[in-house]
Amino acid sequence: MKKRLYLAVFVIGILLINSACEDWLNVKPKSELDASELFSSENGYSEALTGVYAAMTEEALYGKKLTWGLLDLWAGCYYSWGTEWNNDVLYAYKHDDPEQWTETIEKIDEIWSEMYEQIANLNEILGTIDKNKSVFTGDNYEIIKGEAMGLRAFLHFELLRMFGPDYTSGKDTEAIPFVQELTTLVPPLLTVDEMTTILVEQLKEAIVLLEKDPMVLGTTPPTVLASLPSGTYSSYVESWHNRRFHFNYYAAWATLARVYQWKGDKPNALAAAKVIIDAQETRFPWVKNENLIHIGSTSDYYKNQDRTFATEHVFALNIKKLSNYMEDLLYYVGSSTDLFDSDISVFGGNYADPRLQYLFTSISGFSVLSKFDQGDQVYTFFKERMPLIRLSEMYYIAAECEPDLKTAIGYLEKVREHRGLSANPLPTTMSPDAFQKEIENEYRKEFCGEGQLWFYYKRHQVTSIPNMTDFDQLELYTFDRPEDEDLYRGDN
Repeated sequence: MKKRLYLAVFVIGILLINSACEDWLNVKPKSELDASELFSSENGYSEALTGVYAAMTEEALYGKKLTWGLLDLWAGCYYSWGTEWNNDVLYAYKHDDPEQWTETIEKIDEIWSEMYEQIANLNEILGTIDKNKSVFTGDNYEIIKGEAMGLRAFLHFELLRMFGPDYTSGKDTEAIPFVQELTTLVPPLLTVDEMTTILVEQLKEAIVLLEKDPMVLGTTPPTVLASLPSGTYSSYVESWHNRRFHFNYYAAWATLARVYQWKGDKPNALAAAKVIIDAQETRFPWVKNENLIHIGSTSDYYKNQDRTFATEHVFALNIKKLSNYMEDLLYYVGSSTDLFDSDISVFGGNYADPRLQYLFTSISGFSVLSKFDQGDQVYTFFKERMPLIRLSEMYYIAAECEPDLKTAIGYLEKVREHRGLSANPLPTTMSPDAFQKEIENEYRKEFCGEGQLWFYYKRHQVTSIPNMTDFDQLELYTFDRPEDEDLYRGDN
């Protein structure tokens, strides 16, 4: 890792990821860019945040490893995979494993270092924003500060879920450091419980700062807060739609729901999830059926395909290179030898479910996830999107945390109703265990290619993962910190 976590490295991404229609930002190379110049205007703060989002789209993070790549692989989402991944599926990534695969460990180390690098970038924003408050107009100071603070908490929680044990069995175990300033000092490792407490506090503060988010008010955001939909895109969505590509007010509530659920605090998790559920009709409309079905001739084929259910995204990334990352794995370009063969058995052959009917395709006998491969003629605003938090997860959290079983079933049925399953309702007399299995099945159907199933299995300490015969120890759910990270910490 070269100790880069502790260096004041600030990476400014120049590719604006908020919209497929946006221009490249005209900024100086990072070697020429002085932080005082960057943070002399509110637009500079916007550019700095854009750099963080751009870095999050790379293969090391949400462009591959933390979504359809490593996490989905380890969650058993595939029957078979490309040769690049043959060693990864062996789970031989613990440092004390005599059969460890160095390449797999290096991939995990890279996740750690890249995540903390983006946290360092956010700390640069947060470390200067209060003294530069005068450069902001309107409510932009509060919103950008809340966005940076909330995103920093989000990234820390992602690290905690990977590099810390589950809360129930390991809340007093030292896991990761909470890094909130740029310093050469080594921040101490905090326990899972200490980290969880801090993240709750940080997210609550971010929520207060984000209360006037244009996504909440339903107003047109200034360009420093989000690019505006343009062209055909503008006829499909509201002017604040692109706030979904930023860590917005609802993303903060949704992350808080995740943290509370991780902690086992069901009443608070339910309350946080219901903030998004209550806003569903006006802010997160369900995907339209006409944007899923195959309509029209080949000349206008599939233009409206919304296979990631874009309007249901609470927080998402626009990943311009997504098709390149998936080439010959989920994206077919001429070879079938390396295609990930998706496990679709959970659907039971029920093609009334649009997730089975429209999100997978058959290639040379493989069931390939086509959620992110929609063809060149699909409108760009329906493509290149990776949801990091989606509406349906809030219903799943509510279903799992609601104490009244009948009401809980109602939350799950709401998603199933919009996934073509209203003709097969769940029995209201089902047992709690059977209901939990249905929630698990929904995670398997809903989050293909998005990396969330792994965290569900970890939270429930599932010991039998489909297609993963080598998974036989619960400690495998917890990734080891990079060795030089702990060696460096031990010297101080």
